[in-house]
Amino acid sequence: MMQNARALDERLRKIIREVSDSTGQEIKRDLTEELARVIHENRMRQTRDFLESFKQALKKI
Repeated sequence: MMQNARALDERLRKIIREVSDSTGQEIKRDLTEELARVIHENRMRQTRDFLESFKQALKKI
């Protein structure tokens, strides 16, 4: 009986560890994707702002 409880406990701990590792990987992936999206949006905004400023400068020439 005690041996079965230990085996069950060991199996449950292994499952919890695997789920935790998997969830951690998913969170890292999601955060990385979100960071890439934010960086891309920021870069696009900076490029658009630069081109708008360049356009205004050309109009003054």
